Amino acid sequence: MATSTAVKRKYNAKTYKRWTSDLKNETFDKIEELREETGLSRAEFLKMLVNKVYKTEI
Repeated sequence: MATSTAVKRKYNAKTYKRWTSDLKNETFDKIEELREETGLSRAEFLKMLVNKVYKTEI
């Protein structure tokens, strides 16, 4: 593994956490369609929804 790759992985492991979900195909497709309309990344789309529903800023 290249040094820069190892450094990036170490940084990402320290800085980020993953959150996964299993969705039915139809649900995933609908959410993805809505997300694409916004032009946001999946992470930004999730943050936007949480901010709207819980009236907070994350």
